[in-house]
Amino acid sequence: MRCAVLLAAVATLASGCDDPLDQRLGLVDAPRVLAVIAQPAEAKPSAMIAYEAVIASPDGPLAIAPSWGYCTSPKPPTEDNAASTDCVGGDALIDLGTATTVMGALPAEGCIRFGPDVPPGGFRPRDPDASGGYYQPVRVASDDLLAIGLSRIICNLPTAPFDAAARYRAEYVANANPVLDAIALEPSTPDPSAPDPLAPARVPGSSNITLTATWPEASAEPYLYFDTEAQVLVDRREAMRVSWFATSGTLAEDASAVGETDAAVSASTTWRTQATGDAWIWIVLRDSRGGVATRAIHVTVE
Repeated sequence: MRCAVLLAAVATLASGCDDPLDQRLGLVDAPRVLAVIAQPAEAKPSAMIAYEAVIASPDGPLAIAPSWGYCTSPKPPTEDNAASTDCVGGDALIDLGTATTVMGALPAEGCIRFGPDVPPGGFRPRDPDASGGYYQPVRVASDDLLAIGLSRIICNLPTAPFDAAARYRAEYVANANPVLDAIALEPSTPDPSAPDPLAPARVPGSSNITLTATWPEASAEPYLYFDTEAQVLVDRREAMRVSWFATSGTLAEDASAVGETDAAVSASTTWRTQATGDAWIWIVLRDSRGGVATRAIHVTVE
């Protein structure tokens, strides 16, 4: 099986693949999974979740039906990846079926295997990510692709004082996926046949095109976070990250970040187009709690 980029809901995983933040990964020159979208973006174990993989190719989006499965194997401390190699190899999976989109109940033991509760087998409790979250790995595979998505799970606070833990359970609001507004390409000529008149489809060849992604202010959600050092709950706001992909030309930056204290609701990069021909652009917006929004744009370079 070819080693594709292994994308998670928050970060890319790899088993012998390149770093997900490698700035050379913006060119889509082979089929790739760009994102695994969970709906809802965060839920308690046993909740029903719908999953969809965003798959790109040099010829545009691929509507293939991969096989899906929940990983059941915690990652040993000796492994550097975010998911166990048993999940990548398919030896520790709960089958979710084969389809373009699937639904499955989050495993009831998610907070034990991948969260702060003490897991079986001598593994230590998992550490949360920078936003205090824990994640259930989801494997996506086909003949040519292999990806691991991360579905955020709500777990109890492991070391919080009673009052903080009680407030967290009562007031914490699960993450929702962000929303992408129309994508701007400048300079460009709008395609009158496009459903969205703000989504231009024609750009000049051998030119610098500014790509701008915007999102509603509400997409960067506030959330409760437990500060383990101070042992108190604090209010935080999600950081946002935009990843840019193209089937041709070059991108000045493959990723743009908006910090949690930054009120910006847009990000931009420069795309240097090829001389002529068709091209595809993908924009993947991620919030810091595992939410994902994507957009694909078919562009004619002339």
